Amino acid sequence: MILHNPYKGDYDHKPEVDKKGRFRDKFYYTGDLFVLPFDEKTKKRSVWQFTLFEVLLLAELLGQGMLNQTSSRTLWIVLPYLFQILPVLLMLVGTFEYKLSRLHMVRSEYDKGVARMRRSAYGLMVLTVVSFICTLVYIILKHGSEEFDPAKEVIYLLWHFLTVGLMFLYGKLYSKYFSQIENQKVE
Repeated sequence: MILHNPYKGDYDHKPEVDKKGRFRDKFYYTGDLFVLPFDEKTKKRSVWQFTLFEVLLLAELLGQGMLNQTSSRTLWIVLPYLFQILPVLLMLVGTFEYKLSRLHMVRSEYDKGVARMRRSAYGLMVLTVVSFICTLVYIILKHGSEEFDPAKEVIYLLWHFLTVGLMFLYGKLYSKYFSQIENQKVE
């Protein structure tokens, strides 16, 4: 099995002689730097905004799960809903990593923070669409049965639009802070 290391070419080394005459390797970074276009104060404000937005998304998803509609007892409805929570948690992890990073990020810091937030947001959008489609299929299949409660099912279905709307606003916030990131090559 071959392991893929995306940071393989980002570091280099050269031998040096220390004070005692021994050879030591000196490692240095040669990969890309991702430079944020703002200062530390703006970065702190953006961390708080992203954290509050992600907590709001998590609360919205938990509220969606509290509805207790009849489809919530169906596995192919519950699983997409449960998997929607994972990208939000990964967005929070990405925000925490972004908080710990510098204004001049190396590729690993960028991938663990800013890029993780973006990829998780895409994942949440895909899972929301899958959950919407599953709920729509459930409504079509169970419409007219005696245990079917159309009001709660439609509310649950429409709640997906709230998630999509929040994700649209999250994308606007993400673009506000990260659309101007400069990618520099270390010489």
